[in-house]
Amino acid sequence: MFLVAADRHASYSSLPIVFYDTPVRGCADQLRAKSSATVDASQRDMSRGEAIKKAKSETTTYVVLLSLSFDSMGRMSRTYEDLQLDFVVFAPATAKVVIAGTSYLNGNRAGPLVVGRTGRAPSGVFREQALRDAGEEAANRILKALHLNIPIQR
Repeated sequence: MFLVAADRHASYSSLPIVFYDTPVRGCADQLRAKSSATVDASQRDMSRGEAIKKAKSETTTYVVLLSLSFDSMGRMSRTYEDLQLDFVVFAPATAKVVIAGTSYLNGNRAGPLVVGRTGRAPSGVFREQALRDAGEEAANRILKALHLNIPIQR
């Protein structure tokens, strides 16, 4: 089982709530689609401390914590183009970190369509899709780390 949640206060900037909800949905949907695991997407904010407590109290559920931050290698002026999705997975019972990583929202990622930087942040639907793709990429990396990336016959 997986519990996917977002730490909306990890970044010191005020980002719209949808910026957090979209990668959570993308990650949860991809975990459901690519594994036979039960996945719960939390609607409430969860801090790192709360995620660790939750993982320690569980016996079979991995806790996936997503947070948005600005790329530290980015320009001095922060734009939405410099956002990155950080993820960490805590093991049940022990809360040991199983995998931690970063998924980027820009065109420097693998996928069927790669769009280079245009000098300005993507808007509206494109940004939302980039956030969803980042969540899906995080899910794929999580499944691979847990050796659960075996195709499911439906």
